[in-house]
Amino acid sequence: MEIDQLKQSKIFKSTIILLALLIFGLLMDFFVMPWFVDLGDEKEMPDVVEKNANEAKNLLEKQGFTVIMADSVFDASFEAGMVVEQMPLAYSTVKTGRNVYLTVSIGERPIIMPNLFGISPRDAELKLNALGLKLKATLGSYSDLYPDGAVISQSFPQGQQIKKNTAITITVSFGEKPENRTIPNLIGKSYSAAKQRLEQLGVSIDKVEYEESTSYLPDTVLKQSLKEGTSITEDTKLTLTVSKLESDSQDN
Repeated sequence: MEIDQLKQSKIFKSTIILLALLIFGLLMDFFVMPWFVDLGDEKEMPDVVEKNANEAKNLLEKQGFTVIMADSVFDASFEAGMVVEQMPLAYSTVKTGRNVYLTVSIGERPIIMPNLFGISPRDAELKLNALGLKLKATLGSYSDLYPDGAVISQSFPQGQQIKKNTAITITVSFGEKPENRTIPNLIGKSYSAAKQRLEQLGVSIDKVEYEESTSYLPDTVLKQSLKEGTSITEDTKLTLTVSKLESDSQDN
């Protein structure tokens, strides 16, 4: 009896062990192994260069990758916020779940505004052009600190960061303001230069007349109604006669 009971007990234990091994094998086959296989899936890396960084991040994460914003660089070829470089490279075969490193553009490198004070307009223009900037306009004003012809102000302060091709306006000194203002000689000057000079002197242009001329470029002052040296008062006005091409018609 005792021997039979021992045999039955061993058979029962063996059956339990076999069932346990069978269940373990089924679990491994249907659940555990597929999970490991999935971790090793390979995919083609999508191309996210020239995409917005947020858009690229969302796209990669949806495909199971981990995105790391590795660096940001100045790059005139890419707008700020666009992906400049990715690692791994686009279209390479990689494991799902791996890290993808993105380099993002922060736009074009800014230019540091130089100091133009005290130099000539020509030197100022050359200095701006060398940095990729432009001279937009040149104004004039009297100055007790700077000699005639020297730059006395600029539209952006020295050291300010500005974009390439920004147009800069400068103001140039006329020298010290004379106590007795008189009408200058404007003949032979361009109309725009004559107008600017008169504005600085507080003189209004009452009228502009046009006269055909083959000796002067268009818009050159040929005559002025007040002679050079005439004292200027608060209500001083004058008429300018300006050249035009033959058969040219312009409104006064």
